[in-house]
Formats: sequence, structure tokens, C-alpha cells
Amino acid sequence: MSTIAVAGGTGTLGRAIVDELVGSKAFQVFVFAREVNVAKEKEMGVKMVAVNYNDVNSISEILEENKIDTVISTLGFTAGVNPELALIKAAEASSTTTRFIPSTWGLHYTPELVAKFPFAKHKADVLDCLEQTLLEYTAVMNGYFMDYFVSPHVKTYMSNMAPVIDMANNTAAIPASGDVPVVFTYSFDIGRFVTKLLKAPKWDKESFIIGDKVTWNEFLKIAEEAKGVKFDVTHDTLEALKRGQITELPSYQAMYAFFPKEQLLGIMASFGVLFAEGDFDFKSAPLLNDIYPDIKPRTVKELLNQAWKSS
Repeated sequence: MSTIAVAGGTGTLGRAIVDELVGSKAFQVFVFAREVNVAKEKEMGVKMVAVNYNDVNSISEILEENKIDTVISTLGFTAGVNPELALIKAAEASSTTTRFIPSTWGLHYTPELVAKFPFAKHKADVLDCLEQTLLEYTAVMNGYFMDYFVSPHVKTYMSNMAPVIDMANNTAAIPASGDVPVVFTYSFDIGRFVTKLLKAPKWDKESFIIGDKVTWNEFLKIAEEAKGVKFDVTHDTLEALKRGQITELPSYQAMYAFFPKEQLLGIMASFGVLFAEGDFDFKSAPLLNDIYPDIKPRTVKELLNQAWKSS
């Protein structure tokens, strides 16, 4: 039985992946956290291990002591790059660890993309670091998390970080034409694909998942039909988005406790550019959907209807 460590597995995407791994009964699962929470450990049904991300040697010892062969990182955006680089170095030094899935969930972080979205530079740095090791790795690309648009009405461990469509307040700010396809994937579907990946004898360096693919205009129509109301809609031009100018949605107010307003609006404007220029549209990539056709990801329409049709 393969032994897996999920770094950052107590919340958000990591928790969904842990749930799927535990549910498969195919792996021994450890969760790496900065401190052990006994109550959460019991609730999740996994062993938690306290990790000091400033100490590569101690992490490597933990990996070896627990005979961990694969590390999955779901360390969050706010953690910065250093903890993950330490994790990679520890995995490379560990005699038992051979595989690594980095916390690059989302997009294909090319230099061209980072130039448009500087907030993602640390993702590219992580991939550069992995490329210099002997670890087998795969970066999972899943588009935008669908969870943000259905929380709290559909099971998710993610809080709201939704751009463009504000479901709760029936408001939308469409980037550019709104006619460019965008990939959306639900966190638990990502977990299901990861469970399959861990059983694969060989990995490609990139693994693409499409939960669903719709344009923002199509998403808006589905949202309006689910809620039975017309949304208040504005359009932000690509030129304005490139200048960092974006329509402020009512839902952003709650996010300012975690991101300063200017920073959050800058992030959302950058996302708008990526949406408008097709970076969230996986066109010719080899898909895990094709390799594992038994997994049927949930669609935008299915999730929005479940979340909002009866609310």
C-alpha cells in the first residue's frame, strides 16, 4: 500500500483530496500541518504530523520515518514559496520519497503567463525547483475552482473567492466579451482524479482536468436560470483589466479581511485578463478525463442548480 503525505491537508483543496484518498481505502494517508490538532485528526480519520517548514532535515526525517513515497502539496497562496521549496528539498533527500505533486493547481504556469499574472511567480519557481530534482512529479491543472460559486450550499472546504459572478448578490462583471471558454472543476472531482493518478505507474509532468468548460456569458445564463432572477451585469474591457481597473462586486467586501482591497482588486483584474485571453481554456492538452473516463465530473449547471435552485 502506497503511503501519501498531504501538506496543507486540513483545509480547502487539501481536505477534499484527503477525503477522497481516505474514502478509496487504497492508501495510508498522513497530513502535514504546522501543529497537530487531535480533534481534527480524529474527525478526518488520518494521522497528522507537525512539520517545521524552516527545517529541511527534520521534514526529510519525517518522510523516512513514516515511509512516505509520495508528497502532495496543497499549501495555500498566502504561505508563499519557501515552505514548498523546503518540502521539495526534503522529499529529494528522503530515501523513501520518489513522487511529488506540487501546489500549482489551476493553470499552466509558463513564463508568458507569469508575465501577465505576477502573483503566480512562486508557482513557476516551484516547478523550476522540481525540474532540478530526480523526483517524479506531475503538476495538476484544473482551471478555476467551481467551489467558490456554490459555497456554502454544496459541500466544500473552500470559502468564497469568486470572480466575475457574485451568486449571492445577483451581480456580474464580465471580462471583455465573455465569449472565451473557461475551465471549472469541483474540488472533490480533483480529489477523485488524484486518487487515480496515485495508482498510475508513470506520470506526465503535466496533468489536465476539465470539470466543465463554459464561457462567462454561458455561466451567467445558467446562474440566472438557477436563481430565477436577472443579474445586474457590467462588462470590464480588456484594456481596463490590463490597467488593473475592475468592477468591484459586493462579495469582495468579505474578502478584504484576508487581502487588502488594492491587492485583491489587482488579483481579480489579472484573472480577468487571463479569462479574456484564453489562459483558462485547455485546448490541446492530454486530459485525465480521457485516461479515466469512469470519473464523471460535475458540471457548472449541475452544481449551480444544487446550490441555488431551491435557495
